[in-house]
Amino acid sequence: MRLKPLEILKDFESKLKAAGKDIPRYVLMQLLRDLFSMPESKILLNEDVEFPDTAIEKLEDALGRLLKDEPLDYIIGWKKFMNVVLKVDRRVLIPRPETEGLVEMVLSECNSNRFFADVGTGSGAIALSIAKELPDAMVYATDISSDALELAAENACTNQIRNVKFLLGPCLTPIKPFIDEVEVIVSNPPYIKAERLSTLDNSVRKYEPLTALNGGADGMSFYREFLKELPHGKKVFLEIADYSATTLEKLVKELRNDYVIHLKKDLFGLRRYAILNPVL
Repeated sequence: MRLKPLEILKDFESKLKAAGKDIPRYVLMQLLRDLFSMPESKILLNEDVEFPDTAIEKLEDALGRLLKDEPLDYIIGWKKFMNVVLKVDRRVLIPRPETEGLVEMVLSECNSNRFFADVGTGSGAIALSIAKELPDAMVYATDISSDALELAAENACTNQIRNVKFLLGPCLTPIKPFIDEVEVIVSNPPYIKAERLSTLDNSVRKYEPLTALNGGADGMSFYREFLKELPHGKKVFLEIADYSATTLEKLVKELRNDYVIHLKKDLFGLRRYAILNPVL
């Protein structure tokens, strides 16, 4: 069956709007582009495309999943992050652009270091990006979810990255055998206040793993445990919530007078990153 991409998009839009879903056209274009590896130019030029019955069924399935608020990246099945392509599904959070900013800071400031740890690796986004950019480095990637680690290991294999070791367990426990050699610790941990979870977008609340988002009553559960376990002398990069930044500053001063904390903003002007440097 030969169809024009813009006609497909128009049909999608009408069905979504009829169901009360206002999804931007560029999102639907991404669906066509990535689900079928279709060049964007072919979509914009509205050239006839041969769609076999299986492709039509795939499109209808995608539409049904969109109508149920499932995230586009889960429907497509993969996400480009920095220099790697990651398989993503409901076992892991979908990597966000803000986390790319975290990795960029690590690579900019620590490109001469050789031993890293990514605590709470999820899909492996942080660990694999660092490992691919620094092939002579070793990255220890931890998670409390064996399902997440299984997917992260699959992503390492797909991207042909071999300098990552995956470890199961909470916080810093899995890397204790290697802690002396680890120079840099990076984490995008659960940091959303429990009371705010119910306010998250349906696509997040219904599909993404809430254990990877739930930071406890005050959003500080992970940071509190992390600071207690953190040995002296490491360079630390953390992703944070803007509303918890001041609380985290106070917590570091209370628990770790051997570290100095610096807060940095993301592209939206929110305090998104905390960098901890050891006091010399």
